[in-house]
Amino acid sequence: MRFVELDVQTLSQIGTPEATAKAKDLVQGHHVLHGYRMPDRLRGVVWDDQPFQVEVRTRNDQISYVCSCPQEEGGEICSHVLALLWAWVEEPGKFLNRAELTERLKKYSKKELLEIILELADRAPEAREVLKEEEEGLEDILESIDHVVEEVSGDSTSLSDAEDRLRRAQARADRLAQSGQLAEARSIYFYLLDNILGLEERLQPGQGFSQDLKDELFEEYCQFIHEDRHLEKELVQQEIEQLEGRSPAVREGLDLVELKREVLGAA
Repeated sequence: MRFVELDVQTLSQIGTPEATAKAKDLVQGHHVLHGYRMPDRLRGVVWDDQPFQVEVRTRNDQISYVCSCPQEEGGEICSHVLALLWAWVEEPGKFLNRAELTERLKKYSKKELLEIILELADRAPEAREVLKEEEEGLEDILESIDHVVEEVSGDSTSLSDAEDRLRRAQARADRLAQSGQLAEARSIYFYLLDNILGLEERLQPGQGFSQDLKDELFEEYCQFIHEDRHLEKELVQQEIEQLEGRSPAVREGLDLVELKREVLGAA
């Protein structure tokens, strides 16, 4: 099933009457926040006395979901997941298309982007917290990735929340690259990719991180390899071989064979 095929009749059959009723109340009370849509998933925040991160995916005509609320652990679909789906069915136009947004932002100048960021900081406390983060070195960033992996492995955080935090590590790697530290940035991108693939090997079928995230990480990882004039080719070869050691199912779409050929061919 695709999200565009989801309708009121189908959605009414997914959850319990109690969860469905609460979900409708959350939607009508405008408690569904920050809705994003991607080709195979919806993501948002639902406020229910506190914010809950929600992600719903479609794969092989099946719906899978993750919510940071305690009820999600029980296996039944919670009212927060249902609220996100009801919000989508009722007003899909309010969901931002993440891919289109990314492409649109690429067209802005640095000055325009700076103005947008400062305006967001004035409006959103979360944006101010991100801006207050101090610059971190390689070891600090790798350690932050380790913390996320530990929390996912221990079921103490949702995949959607983990992905947001991993993207922050990605942004910090980009800042290192902008300051000329390409080797450090590449190391972080490799570490992110390898840990994400390792986590997905242990997750249940249908669960996992977004393909968009993995594609972005792999694309930038390749780019750093090509741009680094002082590339440590033996180290990179070891990184690629480690990624090749992950199961084919989780590294699908990552052309490691071609990348390895390029690195070795340039030797």
